[in-house]
Amino acid sequence: MSTFELEKIGKGFSQDDEKHSKTSLTERAPFSHEKLNEIFEVSSKHPDRLIARESSIIEFKESFGWKSLAKYLKTCAAFANTRGGYIIFGIGQRPHKLLGLMGSNLKMFESIDPEILSSHFNEYFSPELIWNIHQYELNTKSFGILYISECICKPVICKKEAAGILREGDIYYRYRGRSERIKYPELRNILEQKRENEQKLWMQHIAQIARIGVQEAGIFDLKTGLVTGTAGAFIIDESLLSQLSFIKEGEFSETKGKATLKLIGSVESRPGIISTINTKKILKTKGIWISDIVLSFLNCSTVEDPLEYAKQICYESTSLLPVYYYMHLAKISKKKLLEILDEVITRNPSKDRLKERIELEKVQKMEEPKGDKPSTRAKMLFLTQLKSAKININIQDKELDYCLQAIRYLSKDEILKRRKYLCKILKLWFNKHYSSGKANIADQLRRSICWVDEALYMKNK
Repeated sequence: MSTFELEKIGKGFSQDDEKHSKTSLTERAPFSHEKLNEIFEVSSKHPDRLIARESSIIEFKESFGWKSLAKYLKTCAAFANTRGGYIIFGIGQRPHKLLGLMGSNLKMFESIDPEILSSHFNEYFSPELIWNIHQYELNTKSFGILYISECICKPVICKKEAAGILREGDIYYRYRGRSERIKYPELRNILEQKRENEQKLWMQHIAQIARIGVQEAGIFDLKTGLVTGTAGAFIIDESLLSQLSFIKEGEFSETKGKATLKLIGSVESRPGIISTINTKKILKTKGIWISDIVLSFLNCSTVEDPLEYAKQICYESTSLLPVYYYMHLAKISKKKLLEILDEVITRNPSKDRLKERIELEKVQKMEEPKGDKPSTRAKMLFLTQLKSAKININIQDKELDYCLQAIRYLSKDEILKRRKYLCKILKLWFNKHYSSGKANIADQLRRSICWVDEALYMKNK
């Protein structure tokens, strides 16, 4: 058993390094909740339509089918030659409606063999395209997503003609929602950047060799695992190469301003060349909407990742949504939840409002009204009916408004006593009135649901 150690030389992280680190993080997590929320943000006026438009990083397709493979490949190559990007399957064209993939289209996407798709990329383009595939469920609809990373060895060049769409020798580039043959200014920029990057790499390698010493330095071929130097050569096993790739991606520890990489394992001589196989599979995730946050609470559902529900509130148009139930499921303190919310990256004001609600322990409870106005008498009558679980569930408009306010007059003990009944009627009213009802009813629904959540699960710690 031997230990083979690699050291990455550096003087700590500069601002440029920090930007690169953040960019790399995005590259490693193209299907994060934050990124998917940004892509699938819906219009407030038309909840079945996306706000996002086709751009230099996004292209929408209504369906998926292998007959359009050449078009997909062209778009993927264009993304690779710019900043990377997403092909979203299941989105309508003008307007961008949330159609979803259905029937045979969905089955074809779900049955994609990553190895076959990789062979198509390699058959038509060089250098190799780096890609990921994902299936996203939102509001009971399924969407296919193909993500292409920006190529580090641009330009990606077409090697073979296909269907009159791909032409041998062509270089494709993404121009504001269109994938076209590259124009001279963009090609010149790519070539100049490539030359600059090569010069930087040469200088880094020379600096490292000078520090280590010419006699002690060796060359490690990341593709084959072959390590050569003045004292001889050896090959690192394929399994260790995959581990090294993982460590290189993001496992850094800073010691005295330096970042280090370590590979520990068996090293043995072996004839021949070792190749690595890049295996992929379609990952599936479910989007979280306001209805998911509310109904999971009212149904007392045990969700897979409760903290994602709490974090999702930061992206919504309102912060008045149940949050303490998910803190209870995650078994974390108020302080820990605030720390987690701090890490959510969004400019949405709901994030600060939610943090303020939690930090200052603001609640939606109201004091019982006094006086003899007709509205006051109506609210107090609803309060009496709530306590005895005798509400007419078919009430609407002004009566529903008064009843929802009456829920906020209930004490914690009264809510605990009637929790099942309250959750049942709130669920019925939410499903019936929240999306199609008036704004004041939607607001009162959120506030009364929040008070039930606060009364049941808010802890003063």
